[in-house]
Amino acid sequence: MRTGQSLTQVQNQKLTMTPELQQSIHILQLSSYELSQYLQEQALENPILDIESFTSSYLKSDKSSQMAGSITDLLWKAKAREETLEQWLLSQLRIAGVSDTLYQTAAYLAGNLDDKGYLPLSITEVSSFLNKPSEAVEEALACLQSLDPPGVGARDLQECLLLQISRDHAAPYGTFEVVNQCMPQLAQMKLDKIALQLGVTLIQVKEIVTYIRSLNPRPGMAFGWIEESYITPDATIYKEQGNIVIQMNAGAVPKTSVNKDYYSHIQHAGCKEAVSFLKEKWKTADWIVRSLEQRKMTLYRVIRAIFEEQLAFLEIGERGMKPLTLKMISEKLDLHESTISRTVQNKYIRTPYGVLELKYFFSSGLQSDVGELTSIKTIKIRIKELISQEHKKQPYSDQKVVEILSEEGIRISRRTVTKYREELHILSSALRKNIL
Repeated sequence: MRTGQSLTQVQNQKLTMTPELQQSIHILQLSSYELSQYLQEQALENPILDIESFTSSYLKSDKSSQMAGSITDLLWKAKAREETLEQWLLSQLRIAGVSDTLYQTAAYLAGNLDDKGYLPLSITEVSSFLNKPSEAVEEALACLQSLDPPGVGARDLQECLLLQISRDHAAPYGTFEVVNQCMPQLAQMKLDKIALQLGVTLIQVKEIVTYIRSLNPRPGMAFGWIEESYITPDATIYKEQGNIVIQMNAGAVPKTSVNKDYYSHIQHAGCKEAVSFLKEKWKTADWIVRSLEQRKMTLYRVIRAIFEEQLAFLEIGERGMKPLTLKMISEKLDLHESTISRTVQNKYIRTPYGVLELKYFFSSGLQSDVGELTSIKTIKIRIKELISQEHKKQPYSDQKVVEILSEEGIRISRRTVTKYREELHILSSALRKNIL
């Protein structure tokens, strides 16, 4: 048996993404704001690339005096940045004059609150992570829960309500006991059982429930959580004389071009290193400009394809929306599904019904009795309408909504109705019932 080494040739094919192709894909998926920032960064590194920003084009206006006044007006009208819940709590802790150790622990808890103002961590978890005794963590949590807004730092809804009740001397007699002892019955609105258990009248229980409904179950929602940003629509669409009209927003992305004069001037200087450097920069700049044109063309095609399917939306709004998937647009335009996904990502369009994200128009559907698909968004709108029209003393149960939709030809389960109702932030029929 012979062993040894030998050289052999193997031919295979492999798809390799060039840096230019990667850059083109990156440009396609950026939002207009992100793309503007990206182009500014590229222009700083590439002398061949010219970027005309909105500000520079605005300064070229002949009405300079009006321009100065307009800028001043815009600055005065600019909205101040909202304070976050964490910043508000930390400012209260500093004023309270607590010890450094207590401040650090309370600040950690404040930084881990969710958007509702609740603490999703247990005392044990915080104690283990900070390597501090549980008593110190409990003291810090009590300090945090004593701050405004009332109810902040609670671990669940019950604790949130109890914190607010304990700080309100005007709370009806027995309110704390109702929330503390009868939360399951309260959730099911079994008021007679609550009255029997606590030895109070039904009228008193109704007064307590009315008061509880005035409390804030999500105290953190009144504060900003992310830096405010402004959406610039990539296009405007409307229907005119039966035809779809799409107007691409030229101001969404700064005008970008290749500086031919600059390149020609340096090239004749006779410096080989400069010429070599500029040739590479010329290639990069030219590719960016072409990628921007390709992005604009692809975006236009995708928008048109979407609204050829969602034409009824331009006439009657959400009610006219149909089920639509990325695959349907992909097959319609003969483009890869990932390309469609990148195109609609972080892109917005101005419609007769407001500025909406392109992804908004994609939705799965449920089959009707006649075999047609009904958009989930349309079903949610119908559920919301039914509940808004119900008798307040006899609200529709989820099963009743199922029966009404079934009569309208929409097949849907009770569990699905419950899911959609909760996504619409609508209470159950028991909690919607008018008890007064």
